[in-house]
Parts: sequence; C-alpha cells; structure tokens
Amino acid sequence: MSALFKLPVFRRLYLANLVHLLGNEFTFIATIGLMHDLSGSGLTFAAATVLRLVPYVLTSSFSGAVIEKLDKRKVMVIVNILRGLLVSLFFFVTDVDLLWLAFLLIVLFNIATAFFTPAMQVVIVETVPNDQRLQANSLLQGTNSLMIIIGQGIATFLVSMFSYRMNFLIDAGCYLLSVMLLLGLPALKVEQTDKVTDAFMTRLRMGFHYVASHVKLRRILVLQMAERVCGAQYTLLMFFILQEQKQPLYVFGILDIPLGLGGVLAGYAVGRYADRFLPRTQNRLLGLAVILFGVVVVTQFHTDSLVWVGVSAFLLAFFSFSTIIFTVTQLQRIADPAYIARLFSVREMLTMGMYSLSTLLVGYIAEMFGSSPVAWGLGFWGVLTGTVWLLASRQMGEEQEEDVTPSKAI
Repeated sequence: MSALFKLPVFRRLYLANLVHLLGNEFTFIATIGLMHDLSGSGLTFAAATVLRLVPYVLTSSFSGAVIEKLDKRKVMVIVNILRGLLVSLFFFVTDVDLLWLAFLLIVLFNIATAFFTPAMQVVIVETVPNDQRLQANSLLQGTNSLMIIIGQGIATFLVSMFSYRMNFLIDAGCYLLSVMLLLGLPALKVEQTDKVTDAFMTRLRMGFHYVASHVKLRRILVLQMAERVCGAQYTLLMFFILQEQKQPLYVFGILDIPLGLGGVLAGYAVGRYADRFLPRTQNRLLGLAVILFGVVVVTQFHTDSLVWVGVSAFLLAFFSFSTIIFTVTQLQRIADPAYIARLFSVREMLTMGMYSLSTLLVGYIAEMFGSSPVAWGLGFWGVLTGTVWLLASRQMGEEQEEDVTPSKAI
C-alpha cells in the first residue's frame, strides 16, 4: 500500500478524508447525546437516522449528474465548508423546543454530503491505477474504521469529562483543516466526451439507463442494498444498549471500538490478500460474509454479556466492511469511467435508501416488540441473501473473469 502514497493527489485526498472522518466521530457521539437528552426515545434515534439518510438519498439521485462537469476539487472544498458551518450550529441546540433545528441541520448536512461522495470516487478512478484500486479502497475503509476507534474514543472521553456539545466545535475545526488540504489538489474537471453532454436532464437520464442496462452492475448493487438491510442492526444496537440495557452513553461509544477494529482488519485483510483470488472465489467470500453476518447478528441481541456484544460488533464490522470494499472495487473496475460520478450517486441513492427504510422499520418494531424479534429477522435476511449470492456466484465468476484479472497475472 505504500505505493499509493507516491500518488500526490491520492495522498492529499487521503489526508483530507482522514481529518474530516475523525471530526465526524465527534459529531456522531454528540448527536446521539443530544437526541438522548432532548427525547430519549428509540423511535427518535430511528427518525434522526432517517432524516439523515432520506435527504442524502434524494439528493444522490441527481448529485452525480450535477457535479460531472465541475471541478471536483471545488466541489469537495465547498461541501466541507458548508458541513463545517452546519455542525457548529448544533452547539446552540440546547432545548427540546429547538429539536426541529437539530433535524433541519441534519437534513442540510446530508444534502451537502451527497455531493462529496461521487466527487471523491471520480478522483480515485482518475488518479489511482486500476490494479491499485482494491488496495486504495481497503486503505480508505480501514482508515474509516480506525477513525471510529480514535475519534469515538476521544469523543467518549470528552463526553464523560465535559459536555458532548464541545464535540460539535471540534468537528467544525476538522472540516476547516480538511478544506486547507483539499485546496492543495490540482483542478479536477472531467474531460468533455460524447457521454458527458451539456444538458443536465440528458446526463441524468443516461446515467440511470446505463446502470439499469448493465447486468453486472445491477447484481452488485442489489447485493449492496441487501447488505444495507443487515446494516440497520447498528440502530438496533443503539436501542438495545441505551433503552433496554439502560447503559450510559459512553458504553455505547466504547462498543464502537471493536466495531472500528473489525473494519481495520477488513481493510488490511482484503487489501493484502483478496486480489490473489479469482473473481469466482471473491464472490463466494462475499456470500459467506453476508451469511455469517446474519448468524452473528442474532447472537448479539440474545446475551447479557457486554463482552460478547463487543466481540460480535467486531465480527459484524469485519463482514460488513469486507463486503463494501469488494463491491465498491468491482464497481470501479467494471464501470465506464465516463459514468463513474453518476454510477456512485445512483449507488448511494439505492443503498442508503434501503438502509434508511430498514432503519425506520427496525426502530419502530424494536420500540413496539423489543430487540429480539428484529434480530431474528435481520439474521434470517442475512443468511437468505448470502445463500442466494453463493448460488449465483459460479455464473458471475465466469463472467467477471473476462474483465478482471488477479494481480498475480498482471
């Protein structure tokens, strides 16, 4: 992976991403504390998650087409300036009467975020060679998980010693530093091609048609959507710890440490070993990861041991992040570079739309019936999804071997 840091654009993008990811963990813990203080309802946690995701999903449906002809550096800089300003305003939400303002800030923050993800994916595809993208995605995902450990560890300490409100201001400072790093990137404007037209609606329509007509892309996106249903277990964990177990907020923060470790291990293992396998074997590993996710998620909510809850969080993160790394890399390798921004905006719309719907259902059912039946449902879904993927993996492996060659053969 050291070769990646010899790429100047990727190196600076990686550092900017690292800084704002660290800040995001401060805001994440602080937002949970804010919602818990102002409401304390498990359904409120779910509603906050949905308000975070629905604007993101809707904006993602067209954000790729909007930014496609723009300088990606300017897009990322403007987005991070806006996000820094918005998170700083959370500091002034001090009363239940201002809960509407907290929800409004969540909505605006995630509308802005929907423009950052496709811009960043375009930069990765344009600046990282094809045979290094799996390592790049593994490094980015592993770093994301590492920031969960570091950021939430520090954030939890600050919450226990001071007030969670300080975390909002720290995150705003992280966004400012991220902006300074992004300003050092070269101009990153897509070259004009016959696939990048002047008409916005034409680009938008072509993007949706491209994804809908590409069988391999559709298969991967369906798997990602199914995996995001399982990912709603994180909202269930929040409800389980804070509402059913009556644990303080810092306990939930501590449980994110094994979650981060699982992501770090996934980034390392996939980046180091995955390219040694043929696509058919990679697809089988994907299916197995989703099945194991379903098995472990059931056990996580049927124990009184916080130790096992932590161990299961580690395992679930490993399976989930491994799936994300594999599938994102496959999308980057298969897709036409001219459609990358539109593809990843559609991906965010579909996967996060499914996640937001699942989160709302999980929050509602858990509030009505408790965590146990929800855990059984998520577990069954995971096992079913992974099994279906395994049954189809032989055909998909044969097709993908035509497009993707293991690194040993390169």
